[in-house]
Amino acid sequence: MTSAAMDQLDRRSTTYTITSPSVGTIEVSGEFVMHFTEALWGFPDRTAYALLPAARQGLWWLLSVNEPQTTFVLADPFVSHAEYGIDLGESEREALQIVDPSDALALVVVALPMTPREPVTGNFRAPIVFNLAKGLAQQVVNRDERYALREPIDLAVYPIAEDGVRLS
Repeated sequence: MTSAAMDQLDRRSTTYTITSPSVGTIEVSGEFVMHFTEALWGFPDRTAYALLPAARQGLWWLLSVNEPQTTFVLADPFVSHAEYGIDLGESEREALQIVDPSDALALVVVALPMTPREPVTGNFRAPIVFNLAKGLAQQVVNRDERYALREPIDLAVYPIAEDGVRLS
């Protein structure tokens, strides 16, 4: 068995119990836990997060394994902005150990509005890129300057997913 295959088995054999104010108590297989190569800005002690599908296709929960009150909503940027693109540099591909592009998943952090008049926005300027095969993640700065830190996003374009994790 190859080293990569053994790493995958090790990840799958680990189970985490996470109690979050957002989703309640859930059991998460280690294959869904992503380890950030660099901590997210503002969260220096949190590098392991569970990446779980939400109740809408293309939306995800990102829950800190050690501090579950730290929870983010992530969105597939290509669903709401079909023309979106990311140009990963060599250093990002190397840090994330991306060899096969099909192992990569890019998601944007969603900011929910404080008032009904404000739009939902996504950070299209600094998406989080995941190597799903290796369980690695890194927030990267998109070299394409057309996209903003607070790009309006319509959550209604994400279809309902019956099997996604819902709010408690």
